[in-house]
Amino acid sequence: MLAVSQLLVPLLNGLLSRRQTKHEAAADQVPLLVQSLTAVAQDVRDIKADLRVVGEHGTKLQLMDLRLKALEGWESGARPQLHQVANQVQLLMGERTSRQLQHAANVVAKE
Repeated sequence: MLAVSQLLVPLLNGLLSRRQTKHEAAADQVPLLVQSLTAVAQDVRDIKADLRVVGEHGTKLQLMDLRLKALEGWESGARPQLHQVANQVQLLMGERTSRQLQHAANVVAKE
């Protein structure tokens, strides 16, 4: 029994020593892991902020699209009226020009 215990004690001490070395090495890695997780958390916050900005821009684009569609609707409604006014102006200008020519002809005829 003494021989077995003399054999097992150094073996167990070696196993415990290796186990403690592994634990110490793992403990040394904890600050690096915390630093990495902190960097990842900051990146996630940055991405969330960027996504918020993208969402705001999307909302603004939708609003601008609605305004553009409203303006296009107004334009399509105003176009026939503008065409009608332009025709009336041309008609009136033609009548004015015609009167001016008639007046000039009358002046020349009187002379």
